[in-house]
Amino acid sequence: MVIAICDDEQEFINDIRKHLKQYSSEHGLTFEIYEFCSGADILSSKIVFDIAFLDIEMKDINGIEVGRKLQNENPDLVLIYVTAYNQYLDEALDLGITRFFDKPIDSQRFYEGMDRAVSKVDNTEIKFYLKDDNKGVVTVRCKDIIFVEIQGRKTEIHTKEHDYLSKDGIKVWKARLNKSYFEIPHNSYIINTNFITYFCKEYVILDNKYTIPIAYSKRAEFKRKFMKLMGD
Repeated sequence: MVIAICDDEQEFINDIRKHLKQYSSEHGLTFEIYEFCSGADILSSKIVFDIAFLDIEMKDINGIEVGRKLQNENPDLVLIYVTAYNQYLDEALDLGITRFFDKPIDSQRFYEGMDRAVSKVDNTEIKFYLKDDNKGVVTVRCKDIIFVEIQGRKTEIHTKEHDYLSKDGIKVWKARLNKSYFEIPHNSYIINTNFITYFCKEYVILDNKYTIPIAYSKRAEFKRKFMKLMGD
């Protein structure tokens, strides 16, 4: 996983690097970390990053503008802003940031933010057979699966591009989708929490179009997990 840190104060670069090393050690991940002291430097690097930590108030180029230019080149880039100033929050939210950290960095919030960022970067693929066709094999990335639902004895897999009917039952998919960003709000559904666009006590909406019920017995626990996911 390729990560950039861009801040015009070396003290904060060191702090983020320290937190990243602790996180990677605890989670068994390998990070390739690049450090930049200015927006111009990171923009001229031409490196394709998975995650970028950007300071907003830099001397040469505003961090918001840096993030915008980086995402123009790489729409899948996950942005995390770290700053002592919060007046830019609205602009940052327009870029779909994963987290907005205040300086100095709180370790717990950092780890929660990294959990979210890593889940967005995850490129793990799953292969499965289509219903009634042993020769039909589909490969999808876990992060592209919006949700899985029961269809009789089979399951329907809804992804960003297509819907597929799988031979496998819901129990098989529960075992496959053991990522931190998948949750089970109801025994008939497995959802990717990265696609939640609306949440209330009785249901969630995924990708602005799929309404998924939350079972009564799961509401309290699901709400607790969702609020933690959002950093509250």
